[in-house]
Amino acid sequence: MSLRTKFGLGIIFVFMLLAISIGVTGFFWINYSTLREEEQDVQMYIRSSWEIFNSKLDRMETILEILAHDQQLASLLTAPANNAFAPQVRVSLEPIRQQQNMDVLNVMDARGKVLVRTRAPYNVGDSVADDPLVRRVIATHASAAGTILLSQDRLERGGADLAARAWQAGGQAQGMLLSVAMPVIVNGELIGILQMGNLLNGSSDKVDRIRDTVFQNEMYHGKPFGTATIFMGDVRISTNVLNHQGERALGTRAAPDVAEQVLKRGKPWTGRAWVVDTWYIAQYDPIRDPDGNVIGMLYVGELEQKYLDLRTQGLLLFLGVTFAGMIVAFAIFFAIVRGVVKPIEELAIGTKRLASGELDYRVAPRANSRINLAVGKDEVRNLAVSFDEMAAQLQKQRAEIEDDHRALAKLNTDLQTTNRNYMEMLGFVAHELKNPLSSAILNVGTVKDGYIGEVNPTQKEALEAVARNLRYFREMIADYLDLSRIEKGELWINPAPIHLRADVVAPALDSLARSLQEKKFVLENRVAPEIGLHADRDLLRIVYDNLLSNTVKYGKEGGRVLLAAHADAHGTITASVWNEGNGIAPDKLPLLFQKFSRVAAPEHARKKGTGLGLYICREIIEKHGGKIWAESELGAWTRFVFVLPAQRAA
Repeated sequence: MSLRTKFGLGIIFVFMLLAISIGVTGFFWINYSTLREEEQDVQMYIRSSWEIFNSKLDRMETILEILAHDQQLASLLTAPANNAFAPQVRVSLEPIRQQQNMDVLNVMDARGKVLVRTRAPYNVGDSVADDPLVRRVIATHASAAGTILLSQDRLERGGADLAARAWQAGGQAQGMLLSVAMPVIVNGELIGILQMGNLLNGSSDKVDRIRDTVFQNEMYHGKPFGTATIFMGDVRISTNVLNHQGERALGTRAAPDVAEQVLKRGKPWTGRAWVVDTWYIAQYDPIRDPDGNVIGMLYVGELEQKYLDLRTQGLLLFLGVTFAGMIVAFAIFFAIVRGVVKPIEELAIGTKRLASGELDYRVAPRANSRINLAVGKDEVRNLAVSFDEMAAQLQKQRAEIEDDHRALAKLNTDLQTTNRNYMEMLGFVAHELKNPLSSAILNVGTVKDGYIGEVNPTQKEALEAVARNLRYFREMIADYLDLSRIEKGELWINPAPIHLRADVVAPALDSLARSLQEKKFVLENRVAPEIGLHADRDLLRIVYDNLLSNTVKYGKEGGRVLLAAHADAHGTITASVWNEGNGIAPDKLPLLFQKFSRVAAPEHARKKGTGLGLYICREIIEKHGGKIWAESELGAWTRFVFVLPAQRAA
């Protein structure tokens, strides 16, 4: 992928990431702002709605205050036992109730007993002293206004059609009355009470006034933009919310979470509300009676869809402006980057040609070179000059390296020739000495053991010394012959099925039996007779010969020597040679298997050896696909362990 492509993709990625970030941030900000603004609007609308809701109370209070000074009323209240004035008072008050479009206009004595009702069937004589407004007037001798609940009995006594209206509007015989109670006082004494009220159940006057005043009766896509509802409890008793049949949704209930917060906790609720079949941003306020009890709710809702559409339009406009600006910025930035990247591409081409071996290629800026026309041309020119200097230096170094390489090749050829001649000479000499040396050992043994005549002890001791030196020479020659085979790559494995104990360990112990007896070793052979493997018997014999020879040289005289071997469940054979002795320092263990390596220790200074035995052991074991290592405790013991696969292909 070219540098220009990488820059282009990088710029596109950055701008896309930036666009997504701005888009997401803009969406949430616009969404939050729109929703917040809508909720603030609804909260403002609910305040206006309360003014409309309570607007009749002032008119009721004014009318009742005028009626409280009526002489006929005063005559009735000063002599309540004389009902002669009751028909006259009712006849004068009923037209006032009808003219003011009120549902209740009653006269009570000072204790709350009803003396006059202006609505058929004009029932009197019952007490309404439990009415919160009447109770407050009796207690304070001052007017009281508010919203109260009327029981079924009081609705029925108050008028023939009031209970029916309540039932039709809310599905229950209970009413909600917006009412004012006014004291009638003569000479500072409470003589009676006037009460006027407007039954809210089934009435559409207030909710329609709220809709027309606050929302201007606006429609949006066939839906009312604003709606208002009066709830008695959680039941709609006055509303301009329409049901699926296009009728006012009287008797339907508010959502449980709304009722829980407003009716039970007495707190306003603001948010998205599913109103019959449409989402509205709504505000529900508690309606309280004069005693402070929550008896209903006043709802104002604003159609959410209009705000969603406004939000979508605002978001599209925001994103359009943002993306347009980003496209312009992208184009400008891309043009700048292109001017910078072009000369770098020229340097990249020069680098490739240099890497391909064209060390004479140069990219120094020319008069008509694009490098001179690029943004930041001074820096690029310096880079090009440095590139040419580097190329010249590399060209010089390559010539020097080629000269050195030729010299090293010649030296290596000479060394290989020398090493080959050395190894051939070593193998030849060792091979030529092997047979005469074996013959000499045999002859010395024959003389020493008295086969050709008796020898005295002094002569026997001298012959024994000669025999030891000859055996050492034989071991040294064997090691050098093995080394020669290894160095020439002629150490070949000839595997065959063998038994480790019978074919390898036993012959090795027989050949060293005399040496082991001389040092009085206590030998334990724990190599199981049944252990078999596919390996080169002669090479494994060399391994055991070397390991046991080391035991004879460095083991503790009279100490224990333990040979062990076992096969695990996977068929791997682990063998070891352990002996008591001075042990080996931990830092010396890694050196044991190196060529010509011997552990430097005072107690071993007089021990003869070539330093090749363990190296040869390692080569043989690794040729078999195994591994070998040493373990030791200084001053106590040494163990050599090697691992071989039970079966190995030829």
